[in-house]
Amino acid sequence: MDVLEQALSLEDVMTALADDVGNPNWGPLTMWKQLWDTQNRESDHDLGLGPNCDDRVNSDGEEVINDFPIQCPRNEGIEVRFDPFDSTLDSFYKPIALVNRMDLAPIDGANCGEHRVVFARSGGSRNLIIFEAVLPNPDPGCGLEGCRKVARFWASLSRIDDPARRARALRHFYLRGFPSRGIEPVIRAAHFGPGAGQLRTNQFMSGSEDQTWQLREFKLVQVCPIIGDCFPQFVPVTDKHNPSGELFGSNSSDPRAIPFKRHYLTQVRNLAKPDINSFFAAAPDRFNAGQSNAQGIENDYPLHFGSSPRFERTLARQLRWLGSPLTPDHLVRRSMALSCAGCHQLNNNPPANDLGEGVVWPASLGFVHVSEFQTEVINGSEQFVISPALEDVFIPHRERVFEDYLNDECDECETALSDRFDPPPPPVIMLEDGDHLEDVLTSDSVGALDSELKSGLPADSLGGVRTVH
Repeated sequence: MDVLEQALSLEDVMTALADDVGNPNWGPLTMWKQLWDTQNRESDHDLGLGPNCDDRVNSDGEEVINDFPIQCPRNEGIEVRFDPFDSTLDSFYKPIALVNRMDLAPIDGANCGEHRVVFARSGGSRNLIIFEAVLPNPDPGCGLEGCRKVARFWASLSRIDDPARRARALRHFYLRGFPSRGIEPVIRAAHFGPGAGQLRTNQFMSGSEDQTWQLREFKLVQVCPIIGDCFPQFVPVTDKHNPSGELFGSNSSDPRAIPFKRHYLTQVRNLAKPDINSFFAAAPDRFNAGQSNAQGIENDYPLHFGSSPRFERTLARQLRWLGSPLTPDHLVRRSMALSCAGCHQLNNNPPANDLGEGVVWPASLGFVHVSEFQTEVINGSEQFVISPALEDVFIPHRERVFEDYLNDECDECETALSDRFDPPPPPVIMLEDGDHLEDVLTSDSVGALDSELKSGLPADSLGGVRTVH
């Protein structure tokens, strides 16, 4: 805990992002308010900072992202009224984890994977936010070998016994990078934008609206008007690997239901892999919902699937053709486990955790994978407790991937700083004269740009194909 508190604060992160944009009217607290105002209706607050959750509605008058209904407003919109940087307040957000996800680096070294920091609200209702930065490759001309310097930094932390020194090293890495080695700071606005990383939230705040446990995803973009300074915007986007539950059923009126089922048939072989760290299902973004509910039936894929006997029979035939002992129910439970809600809650208990062939989905801590309340002492240092899923399954796998990469006997590859490719500038949304921000800056437009920029990335990553939350 001492390392985390000394290494990085939410104010550090938000200040670095604000400094990156360089607009004096958009400081860290203003950016924070704009983020949470996306969960208010336009009529609820008069912040005028950016998009609100009622900017897009369907023909039934329901607020939507990607034409799937979302809860609007959310209780978390109240965060626009509070200071998250004051440690004496319940609204203070404390760091609870710094995470190395180099296993997500594309196999061609297009980037060096994700490097994350998780913050949790200190008091009152529970609310968590995770900043998931995609770090550019310091030596992209070297392919995946160019990420070795980043890996060596993480490995070097194990040789630092002094918590204060370890905290300083992490702070340097996240906020300043190592320019002499070509390593950018983790916390840069472009690292959370279209084609790069994201912010994700785990929300369960009480208030006047229904207190539904929900997980959401955001992109950080830069908007530039014809006249005036550019400014930042957090934009809600679809939750990746979260197809809408209704698409599994037979009673959906959504025109995407049949195309989804046809696409799902192409993923049976991927879902049927016997290793918990290797099964996956690619889901084009047009099928993803704008929220992932860990309560209720919206994300209960097996429940929706139960009303689709013809789809079930088709999946069963596909499994028999593959010679797989799995049932269609096993496949759908696996899909739910890949979703945010499934990974955090819905697959915790039988029968949902039975994924077939002896594969059992490991449990979270009932709400999170890193507790903001429970601590334990490891090697003389107090740390926040992690879930059985992380401790027993996913972290050991990621550790093996990381160590195998470090131990690889590939030839050293390093280009001169002057010969390295300059990282591309962050994508910019241009605001023409007469444009209304809410018309130009939509979840759909930002999501489409993100998909376009990622379209050339290889499916394989250092740790396998599937992205584990």
